[in-house]
Amino acid sequence: MQNFNGNFDKLCTELQRSVLEELSLPDLMSFAKTRMENNEGVKEYMDEHHRALFNRFVDDVGAFINLVERTRSVILGSSTLHLFQAKSDALGLQDLDVCAMQEFEEAMMSHFKDIEEYELMNTVVRKTEYDSSAIMKIVKLAKGKKKIDVIITDWASATIPILQYHSTAVMNYMTAHTLISLYPTWTADKKSLVNPAIYMDDRTNLHTVNVLMKYAHPVFHINAEPFHLGTHKCRRNAYYPGTTRNTIDENTLHWEFSPMNMIGQTKIACDKMAVILWRLGGDDCEEGGDERNSTYIGVTA
Repeated sequence: MQNFNGNFDKLCTELQRSVLEELSLPDLMSFAKTRMENNEGVKEYMDEHHRALFNRFVDDVGAFINLVERTRSVILGSSTLHLFQAKSDALGLQDLDVCAMQEFEEAMMSHFKDIEEYELMNTVVRKTEYDSSAIMKIVKLAKGKKKIDVIITDWASATIPILQYHSTAVMNYMTAHTLISLYPTWTADKKSLVNPAIYMDDRTNLHTVNVLMKYAHPVFHINAEPFHLGTHKCRRNAYYPGTTRNTIDENTLHWEFSPMNMIGQTKIACDKMAVILWRLGGDDCEEGGDERNSTYIGVTA
């Protein structure tokens, strides 16, 4: 009987894991609320998934997480989206994108080169100081087939570059302890809005088109018109590009890998992380509207 119970428990665990792998993060969060056992199973699954992702690129996961926390850096791009999506739908992991503020560039480079033994392959520097991009430089590192891009920003928060990315599909990021999605409903539904700043600032080029195509097929339905991605209340709804948002508002999804600090009843995205306000901007999509909202990005305490 003891052996049967042991095999039965193992079978239940394997069945639960196979179910979890078919759920995106919003579905996982809903599943976790159904009963205490499911909540614990989801947390364990996400914690393991999170550490396994980092372990694909670094040998000492704990030291890397400590570095991210100490420098208030974030993990961006497809690696974060990989955790958000159901496992069967997830984009393949090709590299790890880490964004750090300029003041922590030396600490970041020292960690990857001296401790993780990565080699410098190339550095792409912003063309001029008048370029509106929040990305100051991108340092490309490699160790065998493993690749890491370290993105350096001269803004006061490492989160800023994602708001200038090509579309809402990649407006997700990880801090040391949290996974955050700025447009979770669209992302969960495999819908993505082209960032209006791309065509407003005349930044459409072949590279941008190629990147959009990477996400467009077969993963996301990408469109430049928000109404083609579903109805919303113009000038009021969070999915209206002219709405001013912030990184701790109720429309931003947070998944905590470990306990977080609280201010009153508000959960903070990451200890010591600045709160970011932004507006995607673009043309007024309300019928008869002829206004154009400019892009806005701000950093608060």
